[in-house]
Amino acid sequence: MKFGEFAMNDVFITEPITVRKEDMIEYAKKYDPQYLHLDEDAAKEGPFGSLIASGFFTMNVVWAEFIHMNILGREVLGGLGAEDIKWLKPVKPDDKLVGEYKVMDKRLLSDQQRGIVSFNTNIKNQDHVQAMTFTFDVLMAV
Repeated sequence: MKFGEFAMNDVFITEPITVRKEDMIEYAKKYDPQYLHLDEDAAKEGPFGSLIASGFFTMNVVWAEFIHMNILGREVLGGLGAEDIKWLKPVKPDDKLVGEYKVMDKRLLSDQQRGIVSFNTNIKNQDHVQAMTFTFDVLMAV
């Protein structure tokens, strides 16, 4: 979508994504090798009582689904950053996650050829409980 096609408060919702234990562990081995993401026995003794997904895994699996929706398309000129990243509820194997991406702001740049679209993202589990939230900005072609 081009910058002008986004409207304030537009909401884009991903299809549910089932979290697979094998994917959680594979991600953790490479990018977040903490015991609570890798070792089922040790995680049972940890603060959550079981294996949990890395927060960045949670962000990335839902982000991939959003990108597959092709909302940003070829008009995206790049990401500008993410803020206010909060992990609110642990994600466990077999949870089903849905991402809700809401347009919170849009600003046309002075060159009139590009604009910034700001999104608020909420990731919820199968019980509609918010597991994660963050905001991000993307640079879009007009």
